[in-house]
Amino acid sequence: MKYIVRIFLFNTFALWLTSQIIPGVVIPNAWQPMLWVGFILSILMLIVKPILSILFIPINIMTFGLVSWLINVIVIYLLTILEPMIQIQPWDFGGATYGGFVIPPFHITYIVSLIITTFVLTFFTNIFHRMSEH
Repeated sequence: MKYIVRIFLFNTFALWLTSQIIPGVVIPNAWQPMLWVGFILSILMLIVKPILSILFIPINIMTFGLVSWLINVIVIYLLTILEPMIQIQPWDFGGATYGGFVIPPFHITYIVSLIITTFVLTFFTNIFHRMSEH
């Protein structure tokens, strides 16, 4: 039971943190919808992700595990379908400059925004899991 509660809290906080960092992730600011979306994400991660992992075993073996991120992208996409309160939208990156390196501004499409959101969300949940192990 503690594991399920921990997964729920980690997913909810990681989703909120991702929505604060990436402008393409739109989530209501109230805490009740945030908890509901975190609950749905946790259910998807606990039930749908293992099923998809089993289905994608041949492709995952052929690509040496590089396609495993696709499973997380599918789960986040399913989240946006099941719960219309969370939206992942295209957005414009304003560009960046640091130490003589320049990244020009460009448009982020829906698919790329979905992939970036998945990477950031997975990054945060992995950090939270590692911190809770000690």
